[in-house]
Amino acid sequence: YRDVDVPELLVFRHSVHLTEHPLYQSGDIILQDKASCLPALLLRPPPGSSVVDACAAPGNKTTHLAALMRNQGTIFAFDKDYKRFLSLKEMVKKSGATCVQAVCKDFLQVMSRLM
Repeated sequence: YRDVDVPELLVFRHSVHLTEHPLYQSGDIILQDKASCLPALLLRPPPGSSVVDACAAPGNKTTHLAALMRNQGTIFAFDKDYKRFLSLKEMVKKSGATCVQAVCKDFLQVMSRLM
């Protein structure tokens, strides 16, 4: 059923296992809990926006932002941990989000050099 607060969110019982479903494996759907959807929904950037995701891995929030932006604009997706960065890149690739520029750096250090 559709979530009462977030109409774009489909809700499934815990007994439903979707990780083996072809839509999940192809990257056409992404599984995340309701709380993980809220940052992108609250921001709701229009297509063509520039967005920074300062703690992006594993990529659910980043790819959700890309979908809301219709893959138009730029998302700068930072993660400082290399292993998490690799999972971010894989999720972005799997989802087809071409508007994402993944960066393996600590966003706070990058910002401190800019200020």
